[in-house]
Amino acid sequence: MVQEFLKDLEQVVNVDAGTACLAGVKQVAETFKKHYEDIGFTAKLVDLGDKVGPGLFATNKPEATHYDVMLNAHLDTVFPEGTVAVRPMSIKGDRAYGPGVLDCKAGCMTIFYALKNLPKETLDKLAILVACNPDEETGSVYSHDWLKECAGKSDRALIFEPAREGGELVCARKGSSTYRITFHGVSAHAGNNPERGCDAVFAMVKFITAVKELADWDRGITLNFGAVKGGTVANVVADFAQADLDLRVWNDDDYNEINGKIMQLAKQEWVKGVTQEITELNHHAAMPLSEATQAMASLIEEAGKLEGYDIAWMKAGGASDGNTTASMGVPTLDGLGPVGGGMHCDKEYLEINSIEKHIKVAERFLTLIADRK
Repeated sequence: MVQEFLKDLEQVVNVDAGTACLAGVKQVAETFKKHYEDIGFTAKLVDLGDKVGPGLFATNKPEATHYDVMLNAHLDTVFPEGTVAVRPMSIKGDRAYGPGVLDCKAGCMTIFYALKNLPKETLDKLAILVACNPDEETGSVYSHDWLKECAGKSDRALIFEPAREGGELVCARKGSSTYRITFHGVSAHAGNNPERGCDAVFAMVKFITAVKELADWDRGITLNFGAVKGGTVANVVADFAQADLDLRVWNDDDYNEINGKIMQLAKQEWVKGVTQEITELNHHAAMPLSEATQAMASLIEEAGKLEGYDIAWMKAGGASDGNTTASMGVPTLDGLGPVGGGMHCDKEYLEINSIEKHIKVAERFLTLIADRK
């Protein structure tokens, strides 16, 4: 099975499928569409606009309006056109290499193989929805609403992003928001008449200092100004400054609290004559470890034991499409894909020995759901 998996994986890894490679993403989606049709699923490409490739929707119950489980991984990678020509998929020892071999082509393939291996009597008991989106690597901007719609029709969601390098699955993710704050002041000569100026950079520094005081490491609330700019030259009072802020929280109550405080700080006057505007560029709700999610995690652990594997968990600070499904109140677990490392660089690799484990655990999990309906 693993050799067959790798052969199928090579077919999709060796297609340039960076988010901006629309034709390549579509080719990968079409390949998986045929795979699902070959095992009796109904599959279709989903038009998400002309800025991205299509999504892939597949189900074993085309007449269903609600699903027992939603399975998700993304079709796109971070790599530009021409990457495959330089470094196509290769196997060295117990690792496979190539653009997107782990993130997230292996996740897409793991979903397919778990469903391919399920007995017909198990599939007949379940309504399964597969949603593979084309733009996760750029924030799922165009697939966000579609994923929410799919999650809203599902009892639970499994996200097949890669497992952590130590093999852990992901039981919770922080919510995140990105803000841009722009400051408008008045320029003046810093030597001859500085009193005529209104210093936008100084206002930005005061604002940043106040916002950083909102961080609470014990609660997991972090705030990072990862990019700042302002002014022109040293002897001119700056009439412009801009800062980009990243906020991370473990739950939506903390987001509501800190977001409110950030917005209040943005309304204050930090330097006389300087005004500022704030824009929330994006927001991902938290993926919490709720009671329902904990129960689902216990079932994953049971599935692992039945297959001879121990399952370990971790909480992740980064966001994924699991944050989107969880925002619909759907119990969500992530990191169900195989193990590897080096994501988003030319050293990306897949641990071949982890493939069978992740297929078998997903397959057993679905069997347990079916048996307990």
